[in-house]
Amino acid sequence: MPGNARHAITVAAQRGMLALRYEHDPNILVGMDMQLEAREGKRRDVVVPDVLVVFGVPDKKRDSYKAWEEGKVPDFVLEVASKGTFKNDLGRKKNTYERMGVREYCVFDPKGGMHRPRLQLFRLEGGVYRPVSGRGDPDGPLSVPSESLGLELRFEDDRMRLWDPETREFLLEHREERAGRLEERAGRLKERSGRLKERSGRLEERAGRLKERAGRLKERSGRLKERSGRLKERAGRLEERAGRLEEHDKRIVSEQRARELEAELAHLKEWLRRKP
Repeated sequence: MPGNARHAITVAAQRGMLALRYEHDPNILVGMDMQLEAREGKRRDVVVPDVLVVFGVPDKKRDSYKAWEEGKVPDFVLEVASKGTFKNDLGRKKNTYERMGVREYCVFDPKGGMHRPRLQLFRLEGGVYRPVSGRGDPDGPLSVPSESLGLELRFEDDRMRLWDPETREFLLEHREERAGRLEERAGRLKERSGRLKERSGRLEERAGRLKERAGRLKERSGRLKERSGRLKERAGRLEERAGRLEEHDKRIVSEQRARELEAELAHLKEWLRRKP
């Protein structure tokens, strides 16, 4: 990778990780390639750090950072070495940040061959920068603690990474965070799909039971309809029989009345015959 591209990618990655870390705090400024002025009218105290972090100032858009207007200088500054500027990283720039009173100054060489060790951190003590001791081989894994950020700055696989000792995790770059969010979202969608599939199975099972029940009800309805037909037919026969019985009863009554009348007529005739 060309040196200028490597430089730009490294600066953007570091700024992105720090911006993500402090995105929920409106009073932490994480800037990139922003002109820094420590004293009004002092041109020798003007520099453009690759990344700066300032605690206790509003995170808003600025064309430049003027320390006398903001009320403080940055707490942390990072310079990523490039072929055209690396000679100033440990010379003029370091002296300028020291004079300004920047608490911590970090230098990182992403390509190699410009600084040794490739990751260096300086902390202001008594107005003078003192190198912060790191762990590891300068040509291999190296870790230095940043008090201002509360992080460990680590050099691994030609990358500068930021380790959070509280969470015991590396801060994620934008692409890594996005990939993580997409993976998390895919997991939630997969979980949701599983729940929907399970729910669909339950609904399908319920639909089967309802269909089966509907079949039984339809069958029962058929039997009831058939029984109703038989009862209706039986009712017709009973009604017909009742009609015949009524007619029979009428004939019996009529015959009995006729006999009574005949008996009464015979009695009358007998009475007439005996009358003198």
